[in-house]
Amino acid sequence: MSDLWELRVRLLLSIQRALLGAITPNIRAVTAGIDERTITLRWIIDGEITDELEDDLSVAGTEVIADFETHQIAEEFVRSDAPHPLDELYLDHLAYVRKE
Repeated sequence: MSDLWELRVRLLLSIQRALLGAITPNIRAVTAGIDERTITLRWIIDGEITDELEDDLSVAGTEVIADFETHQIAEEFVRSDAPHPLDELYLDHLAYVRKE
């Protein structure tokens, strides 16, 4: 098993664990990217992105980054109202997408 594949699996499992109980109806997708130093989480939101929502999702981001000692986290909160296509907003790894 390659190191990149193993890192990808660890990342996706970590995100999915962190999302348990964190998904609300306005979250359209959660996508991620990873390099040698940084994990990027992109939260794609339908509707207004409130401070409260950012805070709640950042808790999940903190849970993810706690699983990776050598990385830091960058979070992006992107508004994309349905039915706007999501494909161009995805990073390398798709962890969650709601049914539309």
